Amino acid sequence: MKLTILAADLIPPEAFISRRDLPAMPGLQTLLAQSTLARSGGRFLEEACLGELGLKVIYTNPIAPLTLLADGGEPGEDTWLRADPVHLHISRDNVQLMDSHVIEPTLEEAVAIAATLNAHLANDGLKIEVRDAARWYLRVPTDEMPETTPLWKVSGGSVFEHLPQHGGGKINWRGLQNELQMLLNDHPVNTARESRGELPINGIWFWGAGSFAALRSNIKPANPARMLGVQNSRNEIRPPRLTPPPKNPNRHELVVAKLALARGLAMKAKLPLNNLPSGYSGLPFSELNTLVVLHSATRALRANQRHDWMLAVEAMDRDWFAPVQAAFARKTITGLTLLLPNEAATLRATIERPPQWKVWKRFKSTAKPLADYLHG
Repeated sequence: MKLTILAADLIPPEAFISRRDLPAMPGLQTLLAQSTLARSGGRFLEEACLGELGLKVIYTNPIAPLTLLADGGEPGEDTWLRADPVHLHISRDNVQLMDSHVIEPTLEEAVAIAATLNAHLANDGLKIEVRDAARWYLRVPTDEMPETTPLWKVSGGSVFEHLPQHGGGKINWRGLQNELQMLLNDHPVNTARESRGELPINGIWFWGAGSFAALRSNIKPANPARMLGVQNSRNEIRPPRLTPPPKNPNRHELVVAKLALARGLAMKAKLPLNNLPSGYSGLPFSELNTLVVLHSATRALRANQRHDWMLAVEAMDRDWFAPVQAAFARKTITGLTLLLPNEAATLRATIERPPQWKVWKRFKSTAKPLADYLHG
């Protein structure tokens, strides 16, 4: 098996945890110590997923139809927009957005809020579809698609520079977002949440608009002369040359993930897809090139839960990286790539051949702290 593991935010910003307090990850550190390492700019988890599964990272990526596909919907050729529940913390000179990792809405809360908002959205011919407590969707006319900022770029930060921009149609998306926010001020769901000491769901964030139609390759008009093999010099007609079908742009042949975006990308590319087990031991053995996406550390980071983040990375090392190291030594894994994106830098570690056991011991003894890999 050739295995790629994408695990984001194992080295979070120092504002979250100081470098000296980063937990030891002996399994991962041993793997990194004997890998060929490449560094590139910092990336978000979702951006790394897009790149690994065949899409360039641009603001018009159709995130909404991709995750809708993963959530059991049928995007078709329509244009879809995410309309996710958020908490907006308003201070004197700032409005900070906290996403579902912080507010953790229930499905019952989501359905109740959507019913209220849909009564208002009907004026614009729109309707929120709740496919997951944290992921809500709007089908919008193509000429109404707004320009938006991905939620992962705004979470934890100020919203002022990232509000939706007018898409050229009739709908004023920024104004509509404000109107929906006003409807949530005294909503019974929020009254109940505040009575329990929980943050209210007092905002909706529009983002991820797009359609699968935009992903289709541009098809050039057929050239009859070329198809028939017409040679102008001798006016000959030859049988057309058959060209092989293009190769699959994905080097991954099996995706193992819980993250909705990764699952949607796999489904759109018609790649085999497996649920994420609790550790490497639950991974089905396959001859296929396998991509595993681990995002528990990112969830804890975005929820600003330092203790949960510590537990997540320790479990990741215990249940994934240490067993992978052992499997690689046994030659069960014949090629290994670790893709580790974070805010400061993205690390791509490649190990082509399993070393001998004594060499493993030497690498283990020379493993250095994770933060040292950010700058070489």
